[in-house]
Amino acid sequence: MENLEIILLDFRKEEIETLIHEELKLSTLNIKSSHFYDFNSGKDMEFPRVKNMKEILSPKGTGNIVLEQLQLGITLKNVVIVFSFDEECGDIVFNFPESEIFIGDKKEVKSRFEKLVNYLVKLKMKYNIPKVIIGYEPADDEDTMLIELSDNALNLEKVLEKILD
Repeated sequence: MENLEIILLDFRKEEIETLIHEELKLSTLNIKSSHFYDFNSGKDMEFPRVKNMKEILSPKGTGNIVLEQLQLGITLKNVVIVFSFDEECGDIVFNFPESEIFIGDKKEVKSRFEKLVNYLVKLKMKYNIPKVIIGYEPADDEDTMLIELSDNALNLEKVLEKILD
């Protein structure tokens, strides 16, 4: 079984608190494990102890959270979120088993994938994310990328046909 990835590219650090607490509601979810490094204190830290994500990821920073499940238009189980930021922007990667999407008949798969993509399109617009990529790990590789949401128009039906055939 392979893993799928969703990458939010060049996400603005100033929006990270809103995304984490209001959009993803991470503080209310069942976290299996997490790891962040606080450059200010020089200590490792778990997500529940992080008071401010922007600060923990500054000036540069990385961290990860392993979740039992996460809502991204659909419920995804066993999700790993990796944060990797420089001074201004960074990438947020959601990694999860492909069976969370690609299981069942074509109609079910299509429905789940459409809901996920529609949610990501709304997220992209709301947070002004330049590019969102969905694909097999590593999703940003041309050979494993399934879909790229940029400022160009997207024909979701054509993409789904290509993926499901």
